[in-house]
Amino acid sequence: MTREEAEATSIRLAREHPDRETHRFVPSKDGAGVWSVAKIGLAPVSGAPLTNGTRADEKPPTADDPRDSFSRNVGGPWVGGA
Repeated sequence: MTREEAEATSIRLAREHPDRETHRFVPSKDGAGVWSVAKIGLAPVSGAPLTNGTRADEKPPTADDPRDSFSRNVGGPWVGGA
């Protein structure tokens, strides 16, 4: 089977095969270069819409640093040094 034949067969099977609602048909080439049609099962679809979503809440404002400037900028009196 050539690539064109595999593509044509996959299109035909997607239209006519009884499993077309639950499977997808795609052209496939193996390691030896031989073309065929692969039948891939699709995940079942439930009738309920998806309700989970991603949302981003605003981050509350950050309070000012209560430390003095020496402690904020240098690290304070506990930082090493001689």
